[in-house]
Amino acid sequence: MLELECRENLGQLADLEETWRDLERRCAEPFTYFQSADWCLNWARTFLSDGPGSGASPRVYVLWDGAECLMIWPLMTRRVSPAITALVPLTAPMNQYTTLLYDPARFNPTLGRMVFDEIRNGGGPDAVCLDHVPQSALLAQMLEGEGYAPDLMQQSSILDLSGMADWESYHRALPKKQRLQRNSRRNKLEKLGALDYRIWSPGSEGFAENIDRCIAMKQDWLKGTGRLGRDLFDPRFAAFLRNLGAVEVADHGRVYLHALTLDGVPIAMELGMRFHEDYYCFLGAIDLAYQKYSPGKVQMENAQRWAIETGIRRFDFLNDPSTYKSSWTNTTEPLTACYIPLTSLGQLYCRHWKAGLRPRLRAFYQGIGPAWRTRVRGIADALQRLAGRSGGTMSLVLCCMP
Repeated sequence: MLELECRENLGQLADLEETWRDLERRCAEPFTYFQSADWCLNWARTFLSDGPGSGASPRVYVLWDGAECLMIWPLMTRRVSPAITALVPLTAPMNQYTTLLYDPARFNPTLGRMVFDEIRNGGGPDAVCLDHVPQSALLAQMLEGEGYAPDLMQQSSILDLSGMADWESYHRALPKKQRLQRNSRRNKLEKLGALDYRIWSPGSEGFAENIDRCIAMKQDWLKGTGRLGRDLFDPRFAAFLRNLGAVEVADHGRVYLHALTLDGVPIAMELGMRFHEDYYCFLGAIDLAYQKYSPGKVQMENAQRWAIETGIRRFDFLNDPSTYKSSWTNTTEPLTACYIPLTSLGQLYCRHWKAGLRPRLRAFYQGIGPAWRTRVRGIADALQRLAGRSGGTMSLVLCCMP
């Protein structure tokens, strides 16, 4: 007989770790790193509390067939306004993809829909809100036709390396103009000093301190461009990243910190994760003093060379819709969102805010340019501080702006 269990505190999640890691090794579906035990359990230990008033609590659903685990779906409840609670992916909004882990031999969309029906009928939150679901994922099939989705679709940009024998043949196959541009960037930087490339992994000397350096560089860029990225300013974020990737198998959940250095000092950095044969570019940053030399692009070229030489098959730039990615990638993964109301308040929230006004406001914000974004962001932060002092009314107006 099948049993659906819901784990709702940190102790229960810790007890599941061995089973969780075993299931993720059996689940061959791509885009599942952000549902892995290492990512989710480290995030929960850093950002969640079992005490009252935390605003979020885990709801990790586990499907058992006796002692065999068939599915783990990491979710959590989050209060998005004084009146509305939503069921969202565990680690949101840091997760870049929303999927679930499952046994490919014994779990299918039909069984998945039965699981979701039981979750929906269990009561509790006002809505289920899932962003960045890969259209190729089993979860997308499970939820097909459910709830609301925004008209503005997203996609991830990916460099498919599966047909590339080695770095030299890949580089020779690039258009001549592109090869010249890449060589020119490197040559200009080499005139400034000694250019080198370094890679740190968890536990290596310099890993932790350079995590802090990478975050500080990214924060400077976010401030200068008015981009969204509130989580990067949370002091717990660095601690979370430092604890990732302490795994035994190098190709299964290992974290790597790449750095392009000039005279020994990093001027472009990237934190990424390898999971199976995929590599996820999670956090990139540059020293703004060298911005006109495009050090991030030189660093990226080195990272892709490393990926080919270490057997990675997909180099994933994730879902940020930046135009520069087109020259570095050769395929995409369409992403969808699914907002499913469970109450009348949830109906209003999903239809008119999540699938209606919010994506249009975000698109407008991204399109107004850095100077105006900085001004708007300053106003939004002031309103957020006012909401903290003024209580529920203003919080409901802001309604969980990202």
